[in-house]
This record gives sequence, structure tokens and C-alpha cells, in this order.
Amino acid sequence: MSAPPLSPDTDIDQWIWESFYYHSRTFSLATRLLPGRVKMPIATLYMFCRKVDSVADQRVLEVGPSQALHEVRDIRRKLDDTLAGRPPSEAFWERLSEVHATFSLDRQPLYELIDGAIWDLEDRPIQDEDDLVDYSNLVGGSVGAMMLPFLLPSTDQRERLEAPARALGIGMQITNIVRDVGEDLRRLDRVYLPETLLREHGIDTADLRGESVPDAYPDLLETTMAIGEEHYRRSFPGIDALPFRMRIGIRSAARMYREIMNEVRANDYDNLTHRAYVTLPRKLVLILRDDYARRRRRLKDS
Repeated sequence: MSAPPLSPDTDIDQWIWESFYYHSRTFSLATRLLPGRVKMPIATLYMFCRKVDSVADQRVLEVGPSQALHEVRDIRRKLDDTLAGRPPSEAFWERLSEVHATFSLDRQPLYELIDGAIWDLEDRPIQDEDDLVDYSNLVGGSVGAMMLPFLLPSTDQRERLEAPARALGIGMQITNIVRDVGEDLRRLDRVYLPETLLREHGIDTADLRGESVPDAYPDLLETTMAIGEEHYRRSFPGIDALPFRMRIGIRSAARMYREIMNEVRANDYDNLTHRAYVTLPRKLVLILRDDYARRRRRLKDS
């Protein structure tokens, strides 16, 4: 589904925030816990991410891979001009240019996100666990890295915390992959689970198109989720090193997003016909206390 259209009469900040909330209930909720001066810049950068993602995940269905690749490369050209201080005469790009002028955005992760979309549109497979992490770094780790200018004042601090920031983004992207297996297969005919893991567990793509969960599938998902959980663990020291006001929001986002994997377990590992989600009451509990591991043990033992 698309965000509300941006018309010449629409207030750009209102459109960005409403679109941010529309596309990410979890991250927009966590962003509300951050200082006011960074909320709209974060929402603006998130909408840049959505512009890129929507071409690879939505426009491709309307126009085909070749035209979608052309549109992604057009976004790259517009980004080039925006970062050079010559944004296209469009409200969104002008606002992104203002954000860049204020916060000095790191260019590399912005372009990495585009490379991740090209990976999708060129139909590159996820052959093994290394590919899983590499792809997740392009489309998720990049987002963690591009958020650092909003969270930390100095370049030295950003460089020191880039690795844990990327680890958090990788963990979140692997969470997305685990949540969306059925949806990705039905809508896009894509499978992001590593081919090596599918073979090791004796599962073919055709097995994922049925109405029932293959016998070995929970073990395959647990192996994949363990990779995500390891990246969340790597991110926590970096989150702990953030200033207090920043730490609350980012820690909450990490906890709420990671909990999606427990919801997959609660659905008896059926991510083929059901989309796992975390309820608002559960999210609010996670802001106050982290009981992910305890619930994971209980769900795995049940």
C-alpha cells in the first residue's frame, strides 16, 4: 500500500510524519521518545529509505525490473544533486537537502541502500549466510549507519559506533526477512532465506507455497533468527554508549522490533500464511523491561 500522496497544497512536514507513521508503526513510536529536534529529520531520512524500497518492492510489480532499475538510478541522480546542494525542485528533496545541511549526513550508507535495491531488481539470490548478512547490511545496516548523525554530535563518536549501529540494522532486516517469508514469496516471488539453509533442512521453495509449515521449517527459522539475535547482541554496547535521551528511543526500537521473532514463534513458525506483529501493549511493556529471552525460552519449550 502507498503512503498518502504529496500534493502542492500538502504541508511537507505533515506528509513526512504521516507517511512515516503509516509505513513504520514501531520505529515511529520509538522515534517519539527521541528529542524533538531530531524527530522530523529522522522521519525525512526514513522516507528516503521508503522511496528506494518502494521501487524494489512495489513499483517493480507495476513497471517491471528494467524500468524499476531506471527509476532507482534516477533516485541516485537526484540524491547526487541533493547532497551537492542542488536538490530537484520537489518538496521532499528540498527538505532532505536541509537535513543534510544541518546534520552532515554520511553519504556512503545512502548509496548502499540503493545498491541493496539493485540487488533485488537484478534478482541476485541469497546463496548462503554470508549473503544474508551482506544483503541485510546494504538494506538495513546502512539505515543504522545513516541515523548516527542525528544521535551523536561528533564524527569520532559516529565512527566508533558505526559497527554496532550497522549490527542493529542487520538484526532488524533479518527480522523483516523472517516475518515476511510468505508475503515476499506471494507478492514478489522472492525468498531471502539462504539457499544453503533450505538445502540443509531439505526444504524446497515449492514447500513454502503450501498451506502448512514443513516439518524442518521451525529449525531453519531458528537458525536464521539466531543470526539476527547475534547482531542485536552486538548492537547493545553501542546503544548503551548513546546519550541518555537517544538511548531510550533506540533501545526501545531494538526491543520492539526483535520481539517480532517471538511473535513468529507464537504463531507456530507460520510466517507463510500469517504476518507476525507486536501489539501496542506489548511494545509499551518492552520499553520498560526486556523479557525477550524469557519469552523465547517459554515459546520454544511449549
